Amino acid sequence: MDDHDTDPATFRAQIDTVFRVDHDSGPIGLRLAEVADERIGGGFEQFSLFFHGPPDRLLPQGAYSLSHDAFGTLELFVVPVLGSNHERIVYQACLSRPVPKSG
Repeated sequence: MDDHDTDPATFRAQIDTVFRVDHDSGPIGLRLAEVADERIGGGFEQFSLFFHGPPDRLLPQGAYSLSHDAFGTLELFVVPVLGSNHERIVYQACLSRPVPKSG
């Protein structure tokens, strides 16, 4: 996967689709809910992915392999964040990549 495949617009096109985490307790589906916090600084593009997971299966903060039809397998560090409730647990993954050089 190249940098273009992991830009905010590519993730935004997958909002409301499910990424699967293979966990010791069985697969857990995380729905991509939002792509946010886009900014460029110091030669890097930074943005956040927010996922909604089931309320009864907490993933502790850590690195996970997420599988998705459009991306294959991604290694992301996810953190449960504020906004969780009885309907879902909210997770955030922060991404940073060098700003693509224009041709």
